[in-house]
Amino acid sequence: MSPGPRPRWIVATVFALVVMITWTLVAKYLVPLLFDLALALQGEEAQGSSSGALAGAGVMWDIWPLTHVALAVGLWRRHRLVWIYGVLLALAESAVVLTKFSYFLSAPEWTFWKLLWFTNKVYVLLFFLCLLYVLLGPGRRDLIEQPESSHAGRREGSA
Repeated sequence: MSPGPRPRWIVATVFALVVMITWTLVAKYLVPLLFDLALALQGEEAQGSSSGALAGAGVMWDIWPLTHVALAVGLWRRHRLVWIYGVLLALAESAVVLTKFSYFLSAPEWTFWKLLWFTNKVYVLLFFLCLLYVLLGPGRRDLIEQPESSHAGRREGSA
């Protein structure tokens, strides 16, 4: 962990990642599963049996939330590899979202589920484009360059 207080941009970025992770988990997993559960329970009442199984068809399974958690933890701890991880993740996420947007916007379906997905992806794209700007610009020195005092302290302590 780097010495000194955390820069404000790191605190804000970790907060924005927590918001993104929460929103993604709710939009991709919780809402579709609860919707499927409600349909299954409604079907059981109508049929009078317990044959309605949860399909999970609306759930969009992926591991992106885990990559966001790893980035948040790495930034919070100011891990030595978090700068390159953040840049690569921002580039990958932006490319994936832009590709998905190009397919979606060629023939948009403005259903509840697609709107839920779309708003989440707009947030994700804007977040990662802003993060890329910060990591390649002003934030770079906070994660790559170590303060001189930390290097001097190590040399003096080891002598």
